[in-house]
Amino acid sequence: MPLPSGLPRPLVLGLSFPLVVLNLWVFASLYRAFEGIASTFILAGVIALILNLPVRLLQRRLGLGRSWAIGLVVGLFLALAGLIAATLLPLLVVRFLAFTQVLPEWISATAQQLDAVRGRASYLGVPIEVSEIIEGLAAGLTAQLEGLLLNIPAFITGSLGNFFSLFFLFVLTIFFLIYGGDFVRNCLTSWLPGDNGLKALAVLRRNFNSYIFNQLILSAVLMAVLTPTLWLLRAPFPILSGVSIGLMGFIPFGAILGILLFSVLFMLKSFWLGLRIFAVLIVVDQVIENVLPPRLLGKLTGLNPIVILFSVMVGATLASFYGVITAVPIAATVKSLLLDSAEPASSSA
Repeated sequence: MPLPSGLPRPLVLGLSFPLVVLNLWVFASLYRAFEGIASTFILAGVIALILNLPVRLLQRRLGLGRSWAIGLVVGLFLALAGLIAATLLPLLVVRFLAFTQVLPEWISATAQQLDAVRGRASYLGVPIEVSEIIEGLAAGLTAQLEGLLLNIPAFITGSLGNFFSLFFLFVLTIFFLIYGGDFVRNCLTSWLPGDNGLKALAVLRRNFNSYIFNQLILSAVLMAVLTPTLWLLRAPFPILSGVSIGLMGFIPFGAILGILLFSVLFMLKSFWLGLRIFAVLIVVDQVIENVLPPRLLGKLTGLNPIVILFSVMVGATLASFYGVITAVPIAATVKSLLLDSAEPASSSA
C-alpha cells in the first residue's frame, strides 16, 4: 500500500530507514546461504557487461547482427583468457612463490637491524624492547602468506577450477549477453510503476557501463605503467608487483592500498627502497587517475569519494568481493533515482 502523499519528508525518510536496513540484512543472509550460486551469477553478469561493450561496438561500426557479434567477441575473449592462462599466469605464480621464499629473509634482516638499534639505545641508557614486535611481525606475515597460499588452490579448484562451475559461468555469460537486457527491463518495469522502471534501467546501465569502462582502462594503464616504473626503480619482483597493483586498481582506492602494501613489504628489504617506491608510485598513480580519460570515478558516477568508500565497505560487508565491485554503480544509481524523484516534488512545491 503506498504511503499518503501528504506525509512530511522527514517522516517518510524515518519510516524508510528501518525497511532499507531490514532488506539489506535479508539480502546479506540470503547471499551467505547461497554464496556459490550468487557469486557465479554476479561474476557472469560482470563479464557480460564487459563483453557487451565490444559487442555493441561491432554492431554499430561493422553492422554485424548481435548473434554474430556475441560469437566473435566471446571467441576472442576465450582465446585471450587462454593465452593469459598459458603465459602470464604461470609466470605470476612462480614469482609469487619466489617472493614468499625471500620474504622471511627480509624479515630476518629487518629484525637484525632493529636489534642493532636496540643495542645502541641500551648503550645510551634508553631501554627499547623490540623482540616482541619482531616476533609478532614475522608470525603475522607468515600466517597471512600461508593462508593466502592455501586459499589460492581452494579458490581455483572450488569456485573457478571446477569444470561444472566454469561451464555454468560460460552459459550464464552467454545468457546475459543475449537475454540479460530484456530480463532486467521486464523485472524493473514490473516492480516499478509507470516509466520509473525504464528510467531506472537507463540509469543503472549508464552507471555500470561507466564504472566498468573506467576501472578496466585504469587497471590496464596502471599495469602497463607501474611495471616498467618498478623495474627502473630496481624494485624486487617488478612484474608481480605491477600486475598485482594494477589488478587491485579495478577496485576504488585499491591501487593506493596495493602501493602501500608492496611499499611496506619492500621496506623490509630496504627502508629507503620502500620509501622511494612509495613516493614515486603514489605520484604516478595520481597523475594517471587525474589525467587519464575517463578521469576520477567520482566524476563518472557523481559520488563523493567518502560516499564511494562507504559504499565499498557496505558492499564488502554484505557480499564480500562481489559486493565491492558492484557497490559503487548501485550507489550511484540509487542517488540518481532519489534526485530524480525529488525534482518533481520540489518543482510542484
